[in-house]
Amino acid sequence: MTIGEKIQTYRKNQGMSQEELGQKLLVSRQTISQWEKDQTIPTIDNLMRLKEIFGVSVDDILNSDNEDIVNTEPKESYVFNFSVTELDGIFRFERKNICKRPIITAIICILALIATIDSSFPQVGAGFFMGVFIVNLFIFLKELRRYDKFCKNTIPRIADSTYEYQLYENYININIYSRDEKTRQIKCYYKDIEKVYQYGSWLFFQISGQSYIARKQNLIENSAFYAYMYNNPSKTVAHGTPFKLRTASIILFVASILSIFGALLLCSGLTEKNGFITENMWTFFLVTPIPIASIVFGFVMKSKGYKYKKNVIVGIIMTAILCVYGSFTFIFSNVYDHSDTPVIQTEQTIGIYIPEYKSVSTQNMSGAGQTTSRERTCSKSDITFNNTQVENFEKQLKTDERWLSSVPNNLIGIMSHYRQFTVYDYALVYNTDTAEFNTLPEKEGTYHFINVLYYSDGNRMEIIEYDIDFVK
Repeated sequence: MTIGEKIQTYRKNQGMSQEELGQKLLVSRQTISQWEKDQTIPTIDNLMRLKEIFGVSVDDILNSDNEDIVNTEPKESYVFNFSVTELDGIFRFERKNICKRPIITAIICILALIATIDSSFPQVGAGFFMGVFIVNLFIFLKELRRYDKFCKNTIPRIADSTYEYQLYENYININIYSRDEKTRQIKCYYKDIEKVYQYGSWLFFQISGQSYIARKQNLIENSAFYAYMYNNPSKTVAHGTPFKLRTASIILFVASILSIFGALLLCSGLTEKNGFITENMWTFFLVTPIPIASIVFGFVMKSKGYKYKKNVIVGIIMTAILCVYGSFTFIFSNVYDHSDTPVIQTEQTIGIYIPEYKSVSTQNMSGAGQTTSRERTCSKSDITFNNTQVENFEKQLKTDERWLSSVPNNLIGIMSHYRQFTVYDYALVYNTDTAEFNTLPEKEGTYHFINVLYYSDGNRMEIIEYDIDFVK
């Protein structure tokens, strides 16, 4: 039974909590907890008080049935003193990590800001990313100030102390001296080490939230520290990543985030040439190799003991987003029709001339129910023309009374609601039941209309068929 286990047993036999025992000894509950976990050992004064409280001898408390801390010889023993200059170099590694995150965020914000210049609402995008940049800058400065204050208080204290590490079979003894006087003694089992950080020529091993430094060049080749790191790769974090790996990590991280913008630009470029945007969303799959490469690279970094989570996390998120959007093309593949039928039927029904076109996409909406409270859209066709094919057609529009360059207010009620979403130059509405152009029905009832909208700058035409419940 260890010293800590004995203290815990004696305390429980007395029916006391850790807090009650601490009050009797004038120490905190956390101190009692550290004793019982064998992380620290009571001082002579506290041992004398424990003897009186428990009614046992000091020998009963100190004698251990297992490994004797005092008599067992350590397998390795190291004594470290650190100068202020050396400590500045050690803590500079962590300072670089603090600076790395805001720099990456700033680069992403700048690139995203450039990408929003050609968007429909550049002011909104610029405002959003500028806000993200300012908030990130404020958090960075606050964190940097906090870290500098921590270093200012910590470095002189460490430089003024001597650290002795005694490595046994299953545990480490840490003795801390200040001016040749032992100020603290800590016992830690290897299994209780929380993390080991590699900073260049130094090791930081974290115990109970506290970090302790070991200089690599002073460790023997087969030191228990290295054996622990080899057997516990998940608890080992390598800082000071090689420049090439660090650069590749940042490039893949940023490229993965921006892959969604690249997919949108690629999809928009194809959409301008033919069809609806949904039909071209398969292009999102073309950029998935970028985030997938980030995932693979992240696991390669993990195998080498370097930081990897950001590459894996952003890679998984962006791959999932791209695959979801890319699948829309296949999910909605039956929604669109590219046959000439709607165009031919419109020409025959209305009696207007439609020039030769390069693409047509028709969306069947008859099963969608009511579009508005009184309108039910049957179909919507988007037609795209070549520039050379519409010159004569546009001349005819100006002289054909059926085509309206501006729609009177009284006709708005019988036109399709889709006209609100299209910037058109000419429009006509045809009532197939009364065979009339641009005319309100004389009687109330349900009528079938064909609304044609023409957009000169884009060389586009929309044909919408719908039913309206007309009420005077």
